[in-house]
Amino acid sequence: MMAKLRQASLFDEDYELKALREKERKLAEAHKEYQKLPALLAKQKLENDSTIPPMAEIRERQKFNRFEQSLSRGQIENVKRTQRHSIGMTILLLVATILMVIWALNMMTA
Repeated sequence: MMAKLRQASLFDEDYELKALREKERKLAEAHKEYQKLPALLAKQKLENDSTIPPMAEIRERQKFNRFEQSLSRGQIENVKRTQRHSIGMTILLLVATILMVIWALNMMTA
């Protein structure tokens, strides 16, 4: 009976040794993958940096950059002020036109 127990324990030890070696092999593979990771990330970053965006986006960026470079803060305020004056004058013109139409209709009916 002792021989059977001894054989069983040897079988268990052999099985555990195989499992341990399998775990070590997987750990070594994971370690190799981990060592490759910085180079892979650097390669992906280089590819992303060297990729050209779509042409429409490039044109839009160039247009925005030219706009920003051509206008200073004071110039932007001047443009806003001019637009406010234009809107005010447009409203006054519309009111005057409506009043003239009303006056003309009153003259026709009188």
